Amino acid sequence: MVANPQTTRRDAYQLAVDARDPRFDGVFYVGITTTRVYCRPCCPSRTAYDRHRRFFNSAAAAERAGFRPCLRCRPELAPGRSATAAVSRLARVAAERIAAGALNGRNVADLAAELGVSERHLRRALEREVSVSPHELAQTHRLLLAKRLLVDTDLPVTRVAYASGFQSLRRFNVAFREQYRMPPTALRRGRKAPPTESGFLKLTLSYRRPLAWESLVELGGETRIEINGCRGTVSVENSAAGAHLIATISESLWMVLMPLVAGLRRVFDLDAEPAVIDAHLGTNGLGALVAAHPGVRVGGVLEQLEGAAPDAFAPADRELQRAAGVTNTKALLALAERWRPWRAYAAQLLRISI
Repeated sequence: MVANPQTTRRDAYQLAVDARDPRFDGVFYVGITTTRVYCRPCCPSRTAYDRHRRFFNSAAAAERAGFRPCLRCRPELAPGRSATAAVSRLARVAAERIAAGALNGRNVADLAAELGVSERHLRRALEREVSVSPHELAQTHRLLLAKRLLVDTDLPVTRVAYASGFQSLRRFNVAFREQYRMPPTALRRGRKAPPTESGFLKLTLSYRRPLAWESLVELGGETRIEINGCRGTVSVENSAAGAHLIATISESLWMVLMPLVAGLRRVFDLDAEPAVIDAHLGTNGLGALVAAHPGVRVGGVLEQLEGAAPDAFAPADRELQRAAGVTNTKALLALAERWRPWRAYAAQLLRISI
């Protein structure tokens, strides 16, 4: 008898929630039907009965179903899905651009034209892969960014609204009340946010453990960047105990936080799933290196906010050939086939061994 894939996945998700398994953080969300709240799989709150759980592949899908984000585990802080997740390229690229603010003040037709597809095709791709429309996905990203700014900073509500990608304070207030059934200021009652340093804002960027920070540390120094016409500085440091990076952002970049945060996540490869990657490489000839250097990431270019391709590989690199124990490009390419779709991670491990 063939197992039902949906039943198998639900069973796996149930086990992950029961174990509060951090490897699934951001991979899926669980909605609790009795409270109408949705959580991360690693939420420390008391676990609900299985019959009271609903599972969603995105925060936007949970919010579309009428669930509000948990105030304890804070879904807005969860890492994202990896670039190699089993979704179509169109849906993945569209979701990445929407997360970076592509629909803030623009329409779906504009985004579809940029991607070279019809608006109808784009909508169908996102509905199929992410279970929401483009506008619903964009609205969730804006609201979750606003939520974290309301909780983690003392910025005025008006600044929060515009920094989150809303085009007016009125639209922000209406959207927040409709989705979360409370005014924005309600999140600050009884909470004291750390004061915002003069001219700087600190935001946390979560990742899935482990993270080999030493392969990324050179990217973390203060760097001047330009994004959408705004210029400023960004510096990043690791907080291993909290499984997040701390980004210090100059005030001139606060109006482009959505594309900035999305770009930083790409540059520091924060949405990677190290348990999956390490397991794959470890069983394909790199076990000793994986054991010695778990959680290796592939960094991008901070000045350009560009991430690296997970399958990028330079088979003609003589140092890589020596590290892999081969003598020519053809032999290294043949060996590297076992490491797809994470050849860039394999190359990073091999370089460490040189």
